[in-house]
Amino acid sequence: MKKRRFVANIFVALATFAASAVSFNPVDNSTTLYKEGSSGEHIFVGETDSANINLVSDKTESEIHNVLLVSGKDTTKVTGTTVTIGTDKCYSLLYTSGEEEKTNKSYLCYIKKTAVAPTVKVCDYDTINNLICDPNLKVKFSNLVYANSYVNARGETVKIQDNIVMTYDDYEADGINIKDKPMEVVVTGINNDSTLFVQKPKRHTVFKLKDKFSQYEYVTDTFHSPLPFTTAQLTIEGEAIPHNTEKRGNEEIKFGTLEYAKTNVGNYMFSGPLTVDVELNSVDNTPADTVDARHSWKFYNDSTGNLRNVYKGPFTDMTIRTISIDDYGTYFVTHTCDNSVCKDTIVTGFKVKTSYLLMPTVFTPNGDGYNDEFRPTYTSIKEYEIWIYNTMGKLMYESNDITVGWDGTHKGHEAPIGAYYYVVKAKGVDGTDYKQKGTVSIVRNADN
Repeated sequence: MKKRRFVANIFVALATFAASAVSFNPVDNSTTLYKEGSSGEHIFVGETDSANINLVSDKTESEIHNVLLVSGKDTTKVTGTTVTIGTDKCYSLLYTSGEEEKTNKSYLCYIKKTAVAPTVKVCDYDTINNLICDPNLKVKFSNLVYANSYVNARGETVKIQDNIVMTYDDYEADGINIKDKPMEVVVTGINNDSTLFVQKPKRHTVFKLKDKFSQYEYVTDTFHSPLPFTTAQLTIEGEAIPHNTEKRGNEEIKFGTLEYAKTNVGNYMFSGPLTVDVELNSVDNTPADTVDARHSWKFYNDSTGNLRNVYKGPFTDMTIRTISIDDYGTYFVTHTCDNSVCKDTIVTGFKVKTSYLLMPTVFTPNGDGYNDEFRPTYTSIKEYEIWIYNTMGKLMYESNDITVGWDGTHKGHEAPIGAYYYVVKAKGVDGTDYKQKGTVSIVRNADN
């Protein structure tokens, strides 16, 4: 009876207790301070059945006296500056300190936790499809046990929402280059046998887990990705287009999703015929599991919806393959990497413009670098012939190369200023035939 009356009297006097002047530290690393609870609880988490907590005065001149550890109706007098508390509940710690010997109160709570790394299941087998390679990865948390609640000193059950931070490594591509992509997933409310779906990594990696309590790290066995991953380089080289600013020159075109290809196809417009160089990305960190994969490129002409060409590998030697494109239209190119388990496909697109041919009426071969040659403005011309005559009908120039113009000379001598007649025959990649006749004038400065 005296013991119970003493404890009751202590609690009656709590209204006059001063704020805590003591820091609480675990004796060893097996117990870690988690946080101070909203009701003033100092919560510790560890993997043992009890925790040893040091009581350290915040002021060097203060001493701690009359330390009592209260659990329900039981009161224990503490000798020294270390208290031992059991698991899954809170204890009231009463003590006096300071020159005025004020009574203080704190709550010490300890939670025992145990955890194991999850098992990672990559693909599911069935009797119909043999192997299903889903873009999501199933992470199953087996035997993962956390004490997610405790009873505080007032007899209330306090729930703790445990968060697991799961990290792993992956690859990403900006359309041409492969780069490392660290991944982080915050998992809330983990219980035993929970299942989580995350984006399946395209590289071999391990899964690392940390919990918010102790920050202990758990590492799984190496996950071997069944998804091949690489990027392709697609370089387009077209003919030069004099006076035509729509030609973008030689370009490396980026790959991505089909939506990306449709959105950006207008940014890649070329004059045909042209050549396309296809090459595997040869960056140093290309995953090892792509070495035995087969690679293929498929070219679709969107004007007809037909599959134009298929180029299959293995293509693991990084050799450049050159492909000729002779028809106009919108092309979508798919690059597929297949390692006999799963496939990965990326897409890009470009346009070959319809044909156009316009001959100038004057040029000035005076060596000033401006309009020094007689040549057409054109796009997508695949066949071309030109003949140029003087007023007497003498052939002054002929060519079947549309990229080279007449410089206004004949057999090494400057042709006189004046009018000349030309005949042009050409054919566009879209099948258009051009037959043009006309005159062109040579104009030079008086000093020339």
